[in-house]
Amino acid sequence: MNDLQVVFAMAAALVVLAMLAGLGVLLAIAMARDDGEGARTEAAGAQAAPRVAGAALLRRAAGRRCPRCGRGRVFRSYVKMNPQCTECGAVFWVDEGEWLGPFVLDYASATGVAIIAWAAIELLAPQIGLIPEVMLLCAVVIASLLLSFPWTRSLWTVFLYVAGAMGERPARAEATGTHPPRAGA
Repeated sequence: MNDLQVVFAMAAALVVLAMLAGLGVLLAIAMARDDGEGARTEAAGAQAAPRVAGAALLRRAAGRRCPRCGRGRVFRSYVKMNPQCTECGAVFWVDEGEWLGPFVLDYASATGVAIIAWAAIELLAPQIGLIPEVMLLCAVVIASLLLSFPWTRSLWTVFLYVAGAMGERPARAEATGTHPPRAGA
């Protein structure tokens, strides 16, 4: 195989990866939005909260802002998340296991960056040896993970918002020292 064929194969793999990631995001959002009448309530008997448009949610994720109100910051520093929105009180991550979603986003973005970097190396520096190429790819992937970290977490909070998994219940339970009632209790 010549270099052009290798680059074409990598580009095709990247396109397939992007299509699968896009399809996954669309299916996840469609499943989250398929909630009957689409009414989301903040408390029992409250009025339904208006839906936020998808483009606005993506802008909020890019700006690392609260998906619910758009004003509060998701992060207090580059890597430290706020537990809840300072403006509207929305809890960003309710469950401990919610790190897995952003981890998958990190993995997908790092894979895409690695494929693009590999194609660029093959086109621009085909004479480079295997060890320097692998070391360069590792450095690029690590840098991409560090750079994308806050945005993948912010994007995940948007998914949690769309899925209806963001709320105030855990924050109130912690503040009062009580726990929510158990099912069947």
